[in-house]
Amino acid sequence: MRKLLFLFILICLRLNAQTYNINGKVTDENNNPIENATISLIKQKDSTIINFTGTNNKGNFEIKIPEQKETSFLQISGDKFRSLSKKFEIIIKDEELGTVKLEKDLITNIEEVQITASPVKIKKDTVEYNASYLKVKPDAKIDELLKEIPGVETDADGKMTINGQPVNKILINGKPFFNRDGSIALQTYPADIIKKIQITTSKTKEEEFTGRAPISDSLTVNFNIDEKDNKVNLNNVMLGYGSNDRYEGTMFFTRAQNNRNIALIGASNNINTAGFSVDSFFDNGTKSKNSAINGSSVNQGIMRTSMIGLNYIDKIGENLDLEKFSLQYDDNNLETYSKTSRTTFLPEYKLDKDTERSGNTDTRKFNFGTDTNYKINKSTKITLSIDFTNTNIDRTNDSKSFTFRDDEQLNSNVSSSRGNSVNNSFSPKIGFTKKFQKNGRSFSAYLKNVFSESKNDNFNLQETIFYQSPEDNDYRNQRSQTKNSRNSFFADVKYYEPITDYSTISMIVTYDNQTRDNEKIVNDFDIANNQYSVYNSLLSNILNQNSTYINPEIGYHLNRGKISFNASTNLNISKLDVSTMFNLQNSGFQKNFTLPEYDVNFKYNFTKLKNIRISNRGSYTIPTAMELNPFRDESNPLLTFQGNKDLKSTWQNSTNINFMGSNIGRTMNFYVRLEFSYWENDIVDYSYFDETGKQFSSYANISGNKRLNLISNFTKTIKWNGNQLKLTPAFSSNFNYRKGFVDGSEFTNDIFSVTPRFNLNLRLKDIIDLRASYSYGFSQSHYTNYRLDKTKTSNKNLNLGMVNYFLANNLFIENDFRFRENNNMSANFNRKSYFWNASVNYQFYKKQMMLKFRVYDLLNQRQNAVTNIGDNYIEDREDLVLRRYFMLSLVMKFNKIGGNKS
Repeated sequence: MRKLLFLFILICLRLNAQTYNINGKVTDENNNPIENATISLIKQKDSTIINFTGTNNKGNFEIKIPEQKETSFLQISGDKFRSLSKKFEIIIKDEELGTVKLEKDLITNIEEVQITASPVKIKKDTVEYNASYLKVKPDAKIDELLKEIPGVETDADGKMTINGQPVNKILINGKPFFNRDGSIALQTYPADIIKKIQITTSKTKEEEFTGRAPISDSLTVNFNIDEKDNKVNLNNVMLGYGSNDRYEGTMFFTRAQNNRNIALIGASNNINTAGFSVDSFFDNGTKSKNSAINGSSVNQGIMRTSMIGLNYIDKIGENLDLEKFSLQYDDNNLETYSKTSRTTFLPEYKLDKDTERSGNTDTRKFNFGTDTNYKINKSTKITLSIDFTNTNIDRTNDSKSFTFRDDEQLNSNVSSSRGNSVNNSFSPKIGFTKKFQKNGRSFSAYLKNVFSESKNDNFNLQETIFYQSPEDNDYRNQRSQTKNSRNSFFADVKYYEPITDYSTISMIVTYDNQTRDNEKIVNDFDIANNQYSVYNSLLSNILNQNSTYINPEIGYHLNRGKISFNASTNLNISKLDVSTMFNLQNSGFQKNFTLPEYDVNFKYNFTKLKNIRISNRGSYTIPTAMELNPFRDESNPLLTFQGNKDLKSTWQNSTNINFMGSNIGRTMNFYVRLEFSYWENDIVDYSYFDETGKQFSSYANISGNKRLNLISNFTKTIKWNGNQLKLTPAFSSNFNYRKGFVDGSEFTNDIFSVTPRFNLNLRLKDIIDLRASYSYGFSQSHYTNYRLDKTKTSNKNLNLGMVNYFLANNLFIENDFRFRENNNMSANFNRKSYFWNASVNYQFYKKQMMLKFRVYDLLNQRQNAVTNIGDNYIEDREDLVLRRYFMLSLVMKFNKIGGNKS
């Protein structure tokens, strides 16, 4: 109680400390107001940013700061303007600066002081953040820096968005680190060495070279390291051991000088850290932990993993740029267990199926990749990439299931399987780009080959009992061998021709030829000779496919002032040639498709930090060979599948509207995204059940399916006396209208879901970081032609995280508590889950070493139970998760930037 009282008194003191205002107006030389100019107050002695703000659309600003008894500088900066700074010996009263004029191409520096540490800069389509202003805990990685930027969100699958736009590239000093998605870079590089974070629209290599405006809706995040003297040496090691023989170890070594960078990484653990992260213990994302607490599970079960990797980057001479040369080896073991309870709704009755599954999988994967650019001259460049992957998998699986019709048992299935697979893939790629003397004119060609082969050898022991018809009981003891190979050739030719200074037309032709050969051989066990020697013609099959796709496209591209417009139309020409052998019968079919498609994108920039994007796309998806194949597949005794050779291509029309804006002066950020999709000839499951509960499934076309999504997010940041409060209300809703077939009859299902969410982050300088979030999810489904009329589900999520700092930030205590409740789960499942992690961390030896004592799942109450709603079913599922353990770890960081240790 005394501790809480003491903390409350400190908070009150912080809130009531004296603050002063600095006011002014920023204009250009012609007295035009400058919007979104950055105003920063910076300490002289260590360049620490005390506070910052931005100008409004009238050029006015007001910055609140605590009393300053030391020398500081006020910096005013704007895009395409020279920065201006003013010196304050002390600040003990309000300051009125009046009108401040910024000059173009001239250095204006009051008091002759140069400062370049603006917290936020806007350069054309790039927003640049000064990393020193984004406060994170002492041992944070760069993924924690991203979470401090307004509008950044990570979903349950680990996919990152910024103001609703997906992030598809993560770069370090403009180069990929092992992989372009950045999953390794985000978990390895320490946050304290990053100088700037740059967010911009993603560009292809061709767009980067030619300078053409990007068309992509995705974003690239580049982390810039402050390379003093162009030298960086990072040496990070962590070793940990705990109860129940839990362990974790990581290493990260990198050397960088000028354009050369070589990095060695390694990790090994048995605590479900699938990625590399040295400090993923408190990750809110789901890429490294079982994450049922967030609503879904990425890695169900308990994982042991080891990996080692090497990455080399260099610039050789003036023209050869080695962007990536990487080697990586992974060795993983995953133990799983799950139980599910699914209710399938049919027009006259319902089926209840209870299933338990367990498994163990060993995966060994080797990957090699390289990306190289060679500049023949200033206008011509060649790119070369090679990727090779070898994967070996050994697995065992056991399962049992029971199916009931209105409480009467229909069937049961018990199976056990073991097997292994070997997969190899080799993919060389080469590109050529030529930009001409006429600005905007360019030609490019791209060639890609993929050679892949997969071999599987599986042994299966299975017993299926049909209680209503014992004569149909099915017993299997089989060996199944499959071999799948793929050989594909892809070519892409593009030509861009400017028609005005701000508009271009494009002509693009793509060609894709794929040859796939799939063979499956099944042999039954022969008791007489104790071998798998009896050929099973019913389950053995061959499917060979040759597909050719030609896609000519013409486009128009406009970039003028605040407007960006792109429109294209293409002809999707496809030819399928399929030959099969099922049940010793040879057959085949050919399909030809000629389908028109289009894509339109419009973007209007109200300001550099406020825009609206509207897109509409109409496209076709042709049915696959398996969906068209008319032969029966009876490899599953409870499910017989047969394709439909009369399927039509699916037409999808999608419209997206995205509105986003930021106001630096008012420290606000928001976005709203509206998505609508409609399908004609959607390919859906067509199935029925017989009296034994066995399912017969095929495919059919149906029109009228539609989906509507609304996503919104608002962030408001309040700053005072070095403290910060960030409030983020968010809202998402979804309406999904589905038509399909069940038990031979057409049904409709409209699902409406809504999820309001509220996040709060409070930072009191050198005392506490507090983060809290609460969400409530509600879903309601209405059915027609079902025995059930409607269903409702709801869930609640509460997350609380806190970091307390002591002893000049050398000692900090972390707590992370999460609660989830599913209100509509079956009685056999846990509706509530409590998950609490805690750690005590102490930095010493000049903050280069750290001791961490951690407790995972302190209450030993963690559960992984979720409810899933499908077109005609509701399923409750619970998976095996990692439970409580204690761990003591030592972290060592010996980093040097230039000649200085960090």
